[in-house]
Parts: sequence; C-alpha cells; structure tokens
Amino acid sequence: MSNNALTESFNSGFGALSNAWNVPAVANGQVSLTGNSAMMEWAIGRDAGHGYGTYTVTAKAEGSQPGPGIILWPGDDKWPGQEIDMLEITPDGSGRQYGTVHWNNNGADAYATVIYDGVQGGSFHEYQMIWAPGLITFKVDGVTKGTIDGNVPVDYDHGGMNNTIGFMNNNPNTSLTISHLEFTPLGQSVVATPAPAQQAPAPSAPAPSAPAAAPAAVAADAGPVDWNALAAQVTAHYEATGRWELPGAASAAPAAAPAPAPAPQVEVAVKVDWEALAAQVTANYEATGHWYL
Repeated sequence: MSNNALTESFNSGFGALSNAWNVPAVANGQVSLTGNSAMMEWAIGRDAGHGYGTYTVTAKAEGSQPGPGIILWPGDDKWPGQEIDMLEITPDGSGRQYGTVHWNNNGADAYATVIYDGVQGGSFHEYQMIWAPGLITFKVDGVTKGTIDGNVPVDYDHGGMNNTIGFMNNNPNTSLTISHLEFTPLGQSVVATPAPAQQAPAPSAPAPSAPAAAPAAVAADAGPVDWNALAAQVTAHYEATGRWELPGAASAAPAAAPAPAPAPQVEVAVKVDWEALAAQVTANYEATGHWYL
C-alpha cells in the first residue's frame, strides 16, 4: 500500500475503517463508540495504513476515566510497538486528555506523553497530529499542545513501518463520537520556484523637443487652452511691435522656475500655424499631464 490521502465523513458506513466490532450503524454522519467497541483500518503488514503526514480527527470524548482513544496502530499488528495515540484520558479522574508515542523497549512498552492543557471533554474538538521525520506534533483546535522528538518511528517509505488509523472505547462510563477523519501525506520539501524574469520597463514616451523659443508659458493643469484668444493676443502684439510673441510671457513663468536665458527675437514674415501649435501642446498634455509647448 502507498501513503495515500484519506477522508472519511461517515455518511455511508465506516469507509476505510471496516475492521469494526460492537459498533452501531452510522447515524447523521457520526459514529459513536460505547462500552467495548472499536473500528480501524486493517493492520496487515508494515506498509498498511499511513506514514508521515497530518492526521486530523473531529471527535468528542465523554467521561473522566480512561476508555476513549484515537489510535494509530502498528501496521504489522504487533504490540508493544510503534503505537501513536492522538487522544487518551488520564487515569487520575481529572478527565485530562493527552497524546502518546509508544515504542518497543526490549519487549516492554515504553512511551512519552503530551498533556492537552485546557481541553475539556463533552464537546467536539479538532485533534491533529503531524508525523514528520524525527518529530511528532500534537494540536487541539489549531493550538500546538506539545511535541515529541525522541523515539519517533520511521514510516514505511523511509525504511520503517506505517500505522493504521483506529478508534476505540473500552469503558462503560465513557464514549467516543467521531464525525470526520482526514489524512494528508507529508509533502516533499518545497522547491523554490524561480521568480519570473523581470520584464524591462516599457520605455516612456520621449519628451517632446522644446522649440527654440516658447511662444507662451501655460499653467500646468489649467484646463483647455482658448486658442482663439491666444491667437488674437499674439496677432495684436505683432501688429503693435512687429514681433510674433505672446505679450507678458516672461511674467507668466512660474516664480519658482529659474529665469531662462533670453531667447533671440526672430521676426517672421508668416503667421503662426495655430492648429499645429495646438496639436503639439495637446500631445504634451496627454503624455505628461501638463499643458506646455
């Protein structure tokens, strides 16, 4: 068997956990174990069940005595062995819950435990166990309750043995109800994906070449230019002075701008092509957001 993912919601029987005894029929997507009862996957060999990965169970344990158990049983069905318990109850009558890792210590059962502080029975919790090389992590309702990094079993794919998932209850004063089971195999080490090649930024539109002599300074973002009025002013100034320029151009420049070198006055014998001038200023505005020639 391979280390396959598994999901069981118990909507139509026991699913993969068909090795069951004294278990009533599934009802409303839940299985309740009372008295002496259990269900589990078949433990038929070292490759049976599952290995490294995340095991998640939604369950409710009731009672303050040992009895309920969420068990990962050795795949070869031999005990003492590499049993991992996601849920058990302490024998001191407190109802405290805990997780355990068991191993075979020269024929004797040895174990290490993690107490689930603050977790109360009588209500559903999400129990989670992450089995990784050299480390087992126990969580309840998304909160890490502890880790065990000694005597951690090796799974079948890495030369060891898998475990089968099971549930049990062996006390008439306790019970265990399960509504969901999920196993996700441990993923391979994440390989950094090369970042996509950075595209060179698109070249910006070349700034329009400024004419040798600007006919006017136009305020940025001043709105559409009244070209007819502008033409009338330049024409009137030419008739009065003989020079094609906008009167008051020097004073219209922004105060913060450095004073440009005076442009030579060029007398021309033709009128200004205002349509071309307007087209160039409009193109400058569309490219830069500023009205200028």
